[in-house]
Amino acid sequence: MTDDSVPAPSGPHYVADEIILYGVDLNDAGGIAHLEVGMAGTTELQIRLRAGTIIGSTVLAYGYAFEGHCYRLDSTRIFIVTGPNAEPAVGCGFDTCLGYKMWRITASEQILEVSTAFADARSLILDSQLPGKRSPSSYAITLRMAHRNGRLQND
Repeated sequence: MTDDSVPAPSGPHYVADEIILYGVDLNDAGGIAHLEVGMAGTTELQIRLRAGTIIGSTVLAYGYAFEGHCYRLDSTRIFIVTGPNAEPAVGCGFDTCLGYKMWRITASEQILEVSTAFADARSLILDSQLPGKRSPSSYAITLRMAHRNGRLQND
């Protein structure tokens, strides 16, 4: 009996900060990923890596494993992973027979996340900037200093 929460074993060499990314490869035989983005008609977004010798995959990720534990992403995310080749998926409940693959990357490896959202301009631009919906780093941070009896320090 297999346990769905057991990640893939280490590769031939142990890597301390290895992340195993589980998902499906969206690239077709020509190396192009086709994404239906919700626009009317047969409009699609195509992603192609054209950098000569760089090998990459457009990955629709469902989960990952890190330090012996499996994690599920809250929603599927699209990453462009360059460098490692895809391997047949092992562990964490992702079976190769269902079409899943895995990529072994390190925590310091550079990857690109592709975020797609389709809505009207009000939702994507105006409503996303309302207080409470912005990222915390976008809020102004101000420091106010009050003096004590005309002094700025307490001796």
